[in-house]
Amino acid sequence: MWEDALTRCKELMVIFEDVIMDYSELAKLHSKIAEFYKKIMDPHNMRPEPEYFRVAYYGRGFPAFLQNKVFVYRGNGYERLGDFTSRILDQFPNAELMKKLTPPSKEVKESPQQFLQINKVDCVMAENHKFSSPKVSESIQSYYRVNHVKTFTYSRPFHRGQKDSSNEFATLCMEKTILHTSYELPGILRCFPVSNSETEELSPLENAIESMQNANNDLTEIVKKHYKNQTLPLHPLTSKLNGMVDPAVMGGVANYEKAFVNDEYLQHHPDDADKVRMLQEHIAKQVPLLEIGLHIHGSRINDAPLVVPLHKHMLVSFQNMKSQVQEKHGVA
Repeated sequence: MWEDALTRCKELMVIFEDVIMDYSELAKLHSKIAEFYKKIMDPHNMRPEPEYFRVAYYGRGFPAFLQNKVFVYRGNGYERLGDFTSRILDQFPNAELMKKLTPPSKEVKESPQQFLQINKVDCVMAENHKFSSPKVSESIQSYYRVNHVKTFTYSRPFHRGQKDSSNEFATLCMEKTILHTSYELPGILRCFPVSNSETEELSPLENAIESMQNANNDLTEIVKKHYKNQTLPLHPLTSKLNGMVDPAVMGGVANYEKAFVNDEYLQHHPDDADKVRMLQEHIAKQVPLLEIGLHIHGSRINDAPLVVPLHKHMLVSFQNMKSQVQEKHGVA
């Protein structure tokens, strides 16, 4: 963690410069600081992004300090949900893993047994964080997105009313939970208790807006990575672009348009007009992002001739998508 090393170096600078006045050591320290900054900005330095997990211990069968408490854990290295879950279950072999994220009943909480609820959570960088600006390099942002964080979120999908069999997005709501830990992670410990949490429900339209926004953010992130580092494996970028431009892969934005961007929906939900426009803006913003991504992808297919036919197919699909999106939603 070069960023933390920089913090320690800056503390030492004050001592070498103002206390013991050892300029030789100060010069060495400045060289070390320069080395750390270069390592941070070097696109060839692959830095693993750890995952974080919520673990809820329900029931009176756990030790007193765990009973009906919720913790956020930082995973080990490249540890993913399946491996992490197995590790926790190994510690509590008699515990029952709950299959759903619904709140536990009073009976479960007061049971003499052990119940575990484990799920992945996403880090939330503070909006006023000095590194949150889009002008800041991806090499810098990527570290602070998953380090020195104490706010996390996860979502639980559910259908309000009868599920629309022809288009599930029309009734797909989202229960979004935000967790705040008592201290920043990573810290002295690998986990900290959740000090408070809040939950909000997103309507199907609000869920569509957030999903589009997240999709655009994910696309922006992967495009920036491949722009900065042309040696990255091409497959992740190929999969991301193909999933967005080819309706046969993921359906694109067609399901959102069918569910919300039409006169019938606005007649039944006139108060949602501003939100529908917001959804359209996010749909329109995806076009220039895809265009940049395809340009970067095209510049690298000479090294991957087997990908050339797929790239040509994506270009055709994108042109069709672009004309349809700009006709329906305008130009971003």
